[in-house]
Amino acid sequence: MARDHSPKERQRQQLERKLGRRASHDRILIVCEGSKTEPNYLGEIRQAYRLHTASVQVHPSALGTDPVQVVQYAKELFEFGDKNKGIQPRAFEQVYAIFDRDEHRSYFDALTMAESLNGRLKNDSKRLVRF
Repeated sequence: MARDHSPKERQRQQLERKLGRRASHDRILIVCEGSKTEPNYLGEIRQAYRLHTASVQVHPSALGTDPVQVVQYAKELFEFGDKNKGIQPRAFEQVYAIFDRDEHRSYFDALTMAESLNGRLKNDSKRLVRF
């Protein structure tokens, strides 16, 4: 019989895969009004804080720049995903819609819509999503 501290046993323990110790991060979807400035700015913030691109994804709104359209696109992108962009349906814990206040007439409607979606949608792991 081999002892607990025999060379073979010690070698086996050293070669075993170690369990991960990092905490998992929330997956975040950010949909913004602009197609260049905001994605670049948010991409630089992501790099500065060394956030993995799998954790934070930034996309411009494909429906338009009106605040309601930005919120609507964020909801659609979350619910249905986009194979071309590599986004799976309901694959995020947090969704953000970023738009300017400016002179938009639908600004307050967009805030109301986003507030109504907060905590109402569920992701792929059946957890409520912060919107």
